[in-house]
Amino acid sequence: MMPLISDCLKMYDFASVTPLGIQYQHLYYTCSKAIRERWFEIAQRDGGWNIRIQYTPTDLKHIYLETDSEELEECRIVVRDSLQGLNLDEYVQSVQLMKLAKQIIKNNE
Repeated sequence: MMPLISDCLKMYDFASVTPLGIQYQHLYYTCSKAIRERWFEIAQRDGGWNIRIQYTPTDLKHIYLETDSEELEECRIVVRDSLQGLNLDEYVQSVQLMKLAKQIIKNNE
């Protein structure tokens, strides 16, 4: 979670939850909340839905989900070409390896 974006930088809009990710402006994003709550699997099974987001117009590498609290959940852009040809098991394994690498780096700081 992160603090609210400065009022002068934030814009509001809606994004769509799809089986491929959170879609906004023809780009796809993911975040911990969506993965933890299995949004993409639910969208595959039951169909997608819209969510309210905030973003900074000068930087679409990240969008921010509005939460019930006074904080935002950061969503990172997904480069779809890097996922081309991966099956679900390979994707899950790559995510687990990234988490492990992040933890190792954090422990060595």
